[in-house]
This record gives sequence, C-alpha cells and structure tokens, in this order.
Amino acid sequence: MLTNFFSTTKPVNSMFIIGLFICYVVAGFFTNYVNLVNVPLFLWFLTLFAIANFVNSKNNLTFDNSYFFLFFIILLSFFPETFKINTFFYSNLILTIYIRRVYSFQSSKNIIKKLFDSGFWIGISFLIEPFTLVFFPLTFIGILIHQHIDIRRILTPIIGFSVPIILYFTYTLWYENPDDFNVLFNWYTNYDFSIYNTSRYLILFGLILLLVTISSILKTPKTLRVKNSFRKNWILICFHFFFSLILLLILKDRNGSEVLYIIFPAALVIANGFELFQKKWYADFILIAILSASLFTYLS
Repeated sequence: MLTNFFSTTKPVNSMFIIGLFICYVVAGFFTNYVNLVNVPLFLWFLTLFAIANFVNSKNNLTFDNSYFFLFFIILLSFFPETFKINTFFYSNLILTIYIRRVYSFQSSKNIIKKLFDSGFWIGISFLIEPFTLVFFPLTFIGILIHQHIDIRRILTPIIGFSVPIILYFTYTLWYENPDDFNVLFNWYTNYDFSIYNTSRYLILFGLILLLVTISSILKTPKTLRVKNSFRKNWILICFHFFFSLILLLILKDRNGSEVLYIIFPAALVIANGFELFQKKWYADFILIAILSASLFTYLS
C-alpha cells in the first residue's frame, strides 16, 4: 500500500513528504535536537529539496516515482542535527547546484558553459568549506563518462574555479586581511570521531551503509548489463557517494550537521535499489521498518 502511494510523482506525494519533514523538525525541537523552528529554516530546506528533486528528475537519476524525495527526508530525520542553517548547509546547497551541472554533462548542449559553471560553483563551495574541494574530480569523471576529455575541457572548469578564488583573494588583499585567504589552504584536520561514538549514530550509520550496500549489489549488475545513459549516471552516482564519504572523514569540524553531505547521494543509491522492490510483498515491510528507524532518533 505504501509503495503504491510513493510509486508516483503526484503533487499530493510531495505535499505528504514535506509535511513529514515538518513533523520531524517539530519533533526535533521538542526533543532538543533543533534549537529553533522558524520560517527561514523551512524556506531554505525547501530550496534544497527543490534543487535536489530537480537534479534527480531532470537527469533521470531514478525512475518516475517519489522514493528519492521520501528517502531524502527519512535520512535527514535520522540526523535532526542537520536541521540547521550554517556553513555546512550553505556549502551543501552550493554543492547541490554544482552536482546539477555535473549530471547534466550527459547532454552535449552548451558543454563548455556547463564545465565553467561546475568549476565556478565548486569554487564558491570551497570558499565556504575548503574541504569540499574533494568533489572537484567529479567534474572530470563526469565529462570522461558522458563526453570526452580534451585540453579545452580540462582547462575550462579550472578557470571557472579560479574566478571566485581570485575575486576573494583581491577582496582580502584590498582590506589587508590576507590571512583570511591563506586559511582556505590550511588543510590540517583531525580524526576525532568521538561525536559519533553513541548507539544512535552507530546504529543509523550502520543502517545507511547497509541500505546503500544492498542497493548497490542489487542495482549494479542490472545497470551495467545495459548500455544506456543511466548506466553512466549510475557510475557517477556511486562516485558522488564515495566522495561524500571522503568529505565526511576529512572534515576539520564536526557537530553532527555535516552528515547532510551524504544524504543526497545516499538517497539516490537507496531509491534506485528500492525501485527493484516495487509491488512486492516485502516492500511495504522494508519501508515501514525504515520509517520506524527514523523514530529511534527521537525516542533514544
């Protein structure tokens, strides 16, 4: 029954899922995971949802259903610490715009403009959170998978990346604050993961990795057997998730909200795996179990 409801992309599905998100935020507020519930928070997250859904639907990263949006919200609910508007949120929002450009490489229309834009947006994200530079290789992987690489296509995203960096350098030089620029290249980090050393984090991280692993095992053989555009997108999705994990491991500061970086690619992978269960008797059971797991956050 639940899978039948979410197997379409009707407006009522989106409204239900957004309502579910609001319930999670309010629950987070009453359980002290969320400091403040306000209109700007909802508007910013609706913007993130809109861009993420656009990236998914425009590039056909999943079938025509609501599973991606649903899992995006459920995975967010696993970690209500992500319901914050901070540097992690802003850099993730910019990364989502960057990812939109990378997935659009499947079309050769305006490819040089797309390459420049991808470099530009990763440059903006770098200014907000320097460690997000780890995503930059995704540009070249995307162009290699969908198109072909030549010297022009290598230099264009690098030039795009340089534009905001040069502008920011000029700004700090003008106001005699070069240290603000130099700190961007201080890649010292720490590997203190004690914040995750709780039963809640261990169980939920374990569940996400389990779902991603099962989805990958189920989806990859079927996808690689068929030579089409989705086959290339699936490879890109897997790299997207891989770089998100690397970013989570090397970040300097950790407060829980940084988990937002892996939500988008994890939801894509899980949704693609879950699509294989459509109209099967155990699909509803799996979905109910995942929804129940999200309640664990607020009851623990």
